[in-house]
This record gives sequence, structure tokens and C-alpha cells, in this order.
Amino acid sequence: MTAEEKKDHVEVSPADKAPAKKAPAKKAPAKKAAEKKAPAKKAPAKKAASEKAPAKKAAPKKAAAKQDDEKKPAVEKAAPAEAAPKKAATKKTTSMIKITQVKSGIGFQGRQKKVLAGLGLGKIGRTVTRIDDEYIRGMVNKVSHLVRVEKLEG
Repeated sequence: MTAEEKKDHVEVSPADKAPAKKAPAKKAPAKKAAEKKAPAKKAPAKKAASEKAPAKKAAPKKAAAKQDDEKKPAVEKAAPAEAAPKKAATKKTTSMIKITQVKSGIGFQGRQKKVLAGLGLGKIGRTVTRIDDEYIRGMVNKVSHLVRVEKLEG
């Protein structure tokens, strides 16, 4: 071999001849893959209501309302207040009902268990006394298969 050939000649070791082993490709966890994706575009921030439209002046409206009030006779001003129907006085009932739980709430809807708790029940044999009104009657009707009701005199 000549000197020029020696310069061009490169010795290759046996390690270089063997194909290089590639490390197995690792898959990134799903969370990291999602992070690598481009972030979603955020909607532009909405402008405040005061920036969108100029504030309206309330003073002219008040002035117009005062002028309307001055034109109306005094009788009409007082009439709507008197004409409004007053709530009838609530009739105080002295009748009471005695509610006794006779069956467990287990296996029934959660709503029914809450009604039992609202009535003050929760265990078989427990008894409560309540005012006989439409609200309590409605609750008793929801759990009528679980309770026994007795009317108390007095």
C-alpha cells in the first residue's frame, strides 16, 4: 500500500461493523402526549358591559317619571296600594296528627328517606306529633306506605 492509500484507508473495528442496536421506542404516557400538543386557543376576553356601550344617563328618565307623577291626581296614587289584596290571616289549626313509623326506609328511594328525616322519623316504632296542615300531609302522603297516622283531638 502506498502512503496515499493509507491516508484514505480507514480501519474499521469489529464493533463498528456490527449494526448498532436501537433502544426500543418508548411511548409517552397519554398525559404527556396531550401536553405536547399545541394548546387550545382561548376565546378572547369579553369586554365589560361598560366598554361595549356608553353608559346611559338615568337622570332624564327620573325627570320624566316625576313629570308623569305630577300629572296624575293624588287619588290614583293611593288607589293601587289600597287595591292590593291583603293576605288572609292564616287559620291557626289546633288539630294535631300523630305519625308513627311502621316500616323501614331501607330499599326505598332516597327522597323517601329524606321525607322520613324531615318528619323526625328514622327508626321503626318512633312516633312524632305534628300540626295537621297541608305541608305535613303532603310529606305523609309521600311515605304513607311506611307510616301510620292518627288524628289527635284538641
